[in-house]
Amino acid sequence: MKKETKFMRVLAKIQTACGWFLSVSMAILAILLAFSFPVQACFFGLIAIGICQRVDLPDIVRVGVAIVGLIFLSI
Repeated sequence: MKKETKFMRVLAKIQTACGWFLSVSMAILAILLAFSFPVQACFFGLIAIGICQRVDLPDIVRVGVAIVGLIFLSI
């Protein structure tokens, strides 16, 4: 079995930090847009839930939520 190197632990922490940053920023954006653009706010909220680290979803669901949200936001 391979040992986890220090470099891989640092990369995992960076990935976690970036995931939290994206999730929180998308949630804030959804809250701010809820008053003027409620439909777009729903899709931003979906993307925030999809990329949140605490939500236990399979990777395929996360990718699907992100793609669907981005497609509907571009319309």
